[in-house]
Order: sequence, then C-alpha cells, then structure tokens
Amino acid sequence: MPSYGAVDLEPLLRDLREESRPRLELVPEPGAMPALAMLAGSFDPITVGHEALAREAVARVGSVALVYSARTLPKDQPANPALLSEEDRLNVLAAFCESRADHVLGLASHGLLSEQVLAASERFPNAELWLVMGSDKVLQVLDPAWYRDRDGELGELFAKARVLYAERAGHEGRVRRVLSRPDNRRWRDRFERMRLPGDVVAVSSRLVRELVRRGEPVSHLVPAEARAAFRAG
Repeated sequence: MPSYGAVDLEPLLRDLREESRPRLELVPEPGAMPALAMLAGSFDPITVGHEALAREAVARVGSVALVYSARTLPKDQPANPALLSEEDRLNVLAAFCESRADHVLGLASHGLLSEQVLAASERFPNAELWLVMGSDKVLQVLDPAWYRDRDGELGELFAKARVLYAERAGHEGRVRRVLSRPDNRRWRDRFERMRLPGDVVAVSSRLVRELVRRGEPVSHLVPAEARAAFRAG
C-alpha cells in the first residue's frame, strides 16, 4: 500500500473516491497556509518538466502541492496502458516531496481543475491560490470546447485562483495571443508567466512512456525518485 511517512494513503484514497463534493487533502498536514500553488497531474511518471514547474512555483509562491486525483481520467480514448501503477506513482510522489522543501503531496477527490480549486478554497479559505501548468494546458483551459458555460465556469475559477505558466518549446507567445482575444482579455491579469527553458517544460509523461516502451533511455527526463520505479535506462 502507498504511504507517506507514517500515513497510509490507501484509506484516504478510498474515502476520496466516495466523496460527492470536491475535497483536497495535503500530506503531511501543513496547517494554515498564506499561499499555495497546485500542480496537478497523473504523474505517470513525474518528469523533469514537473520538477521545474514545481521548483519555480515554490520560488514564486512559497509552497507547492503536487496534486494526484483519486478519479484521474485518461487523456486518450482508448487509454494507453499505464507505465506505473497508482501505488508506484504515489510512492514516487511521496519520495519526491519528502526530499524537497515546501513540496507537499496533494490528493484530490475530483479531477477537474475547477473542482480542485473549489476544494482548495474551502480547505484553505485565507490562502492565495495558484494553478501551475505548461502553456499547452493553459490553451486547453481557455478552449471553449471543454465547457457548457465557459464564461461562467472560468469566471468562478479565476475568482478563486491565478495561474502560473511556462511556455513549452514551440509555444512562444501563444498564450499571450490567446489572452489578447476579446473573449479572454478580462482574465489576462490572472496569468503570470514563469520563464523556464521551453525544452524542459516540454518533457511530458506521455513522451517518457513512449520512450520507455521503445527501450530508449529516459534517466535524463525524470527525477531520481522516479528512476527507481522502472528501468529508466
């Protein structure tokens, strides 16, 4: 069973999967927080891109939660087989956070960013909340195709949280251009760019999975904690 120090995560995961209302738990319990950045993902596996985003978020905000959803949905249909089991992913995330100051493991009952922000705003009502992501995720968040009522849903999201983002290689200026459109201008001040190397931010879990399945080396693409979970080459 996955654990974090003295905390057995399996009972907590079971409880979260049964929650009808969004809920966020941080492990270990941090107490009151003035600000919190949240980097969400399936982390199959965690990459140097995640590592760079989290490190910069700590420098900007003071603390970051790497948020794993108990109800993570696959991005691809049909879903490709996972590289790491949920237990391995959580063990890697726990080890990753334990070895870095101001990094905590986050467990969410729901998978949508809006649901996680709602849960965080209720869990830490006095904290300044930030979402951390690459530019590809920003473009997805702003894409009307994902919403029934885009303006209403995004209005609620950005009323509670701001966004720290880094541009992926090949995405230079795309977020700025999208935010300049008339339907997005109202939210421009909710976005702040982090200047990180685009080639590092571009390292995705999907890329690592594909390289591993082809038998190619990936040790340079994942943090040390992930290398022990599979043959990183």
